[in-house]
Amino acid sequence: MQSSHNDFKILILCGGKGERLKPLTESIPKPLVQINKLPILSYLISYFKRFGFKKFVIAVGYKSEAIIEYFENEHQDIEVEIVDSGIVDIIERIKDALQYISGDFILCYGDTLADVDLHALIRFHQNHDTDVTITSYPLQSQFGVLEISEEQKVVSFVEKPILDKWINIGYYYFNHRIVDQVMKHSRFVDFLQGVTVDGNLYSYQHKGVHITVNTINELQDAERNISLFLNNSREVYRNGD
Repeated sequence: MQSSHNDFKILILCGGKGERLKPLTESIPKPLVQINKLPILSYLISYFKRFGFKKFVIAVGYKSEAIIEYFENEHQDIEVEIVDSGIVDIIERIKDALQYISGDFILCYGDTLADVDLHALIRFHQNHDTDVTITSYPLQSQFGVLEISEEQKVVSFVEKPILDKWINIGYYYFNHRIVDQVMKHSRFVDFLQGVTVDGNLYSYQHKGVHITVNTINELQDAERNISLFLNNSREVYRNGD
């Protein structure tokens, strides 16, 4: 049975130009690029719905009319507010979207899919003294990594290893009281650096499926891995609350 999250809202950032996905993004925004005949946004909305979330704010900019048309025809069982900020920094989209958000919320990117256990993410956030939680993922090298001795002898070689570093994949949890801090900044990266300096940012570490679509190569990877995302999504929800 799905959990009910009442007025809790999901803010999805869908305003980027998707320059590295051209020519696909010459007529549509990146979240509407299809993975095996379904838009990225469709997978994302369906994932949140599985966990009982039914209220969404969609922050648009580039090719916003395509997103508006999409929701006129799809996902009629949810509540959607679409906010068009034009071509601006992420934080300006967030500021504009906040007029529709009165409580805590989850923020995610419209080009990223991950089988994050949303119930566990919320519990993690509530169990830590923080206003912002960011979901992170292990960084995998794109290259083979060598360990080399002083004599220039190769001691070890590992092809594309998982590194001891973590990357930001979105799926943020924001306490609404952080809104004043958001309003003070003109760039999202400055906001994140600010809450980091203040000790007000925690990381929920995700080690499951992570799919992002920034390039044609990544789209091809997504098409190969989307079935894994769908299968794992069902398992994550079944094994949750």
